Amino acid sequence: MGNRSLILSIVASGVASGLASHGAIADTPKPAAKPALTDKIVADFEQATKTTKDAYVNLFDFVAVGEYEILLRRYKLNGRRTTLTQAEKDMLAKDDGTPFPEARERRNVGNFYPILAQRTVGTGGCTANEPRTKFAKLMAQPFEPLPAGTPPKYTALREHANSLLANGGVVAFRCTGGKGGLAVVYTRTEDARGYKLITIYDD
Repeated sequence: MGNRSLILSIVASGVASGLASHGAIADTPKPAAKPALTDKIVADFEQATKTTKDAYVNLFDFVAVGEYEILLRRYKLNGRRTTLTQAEKDMLAKDDGTPFPEARERRNVGNFYPILAQRTVGTGGCTANEPRTKFAKLMAQPFEPLPAGTPPKYTALREHANSLLANGGVVAFRCTGGKGGLAVVYTRTEDARGYKLITIYDD
């Protein structure tokens, strides 16, 4: 019995080995894991910046940028920026919450291409990291309620901005081939790219 059991075991082992060598029971290769969305955003930003200014600009939704920027100006006035001059405060206080036009924001973001995007990306090697500056860190937080007396348009802007943030966040990154760092605010979308950028700041 002992010899018979040993022979059967050897035969079974040989059959299994043969099947595996022919792929019958070999492990099925697992598909490569998709990169995290934040890593994709950084990789897309690097590639777009190294391609053309238009490719970089096309990462942004300028309706959202116009809303977000006018809202940020009110929060800067309310204390997010502690270095404002009185002249700057007086200027910001004149805003009534009307979003900036798409054309204005497209032009402004385009102007940042050499001084922020190309400077930071350089030859590449970009990786995501935590925001470094206080202002960039605050951009990752929901917008707190506005004080009494704030023009009413800001209420809707705040609600929309918070919904965009809840579906996205802030990505900061630095690049071995460039200088300085950047922070971008993004929100997820249902299109092929999976996100849109809604503002950009030095970090």
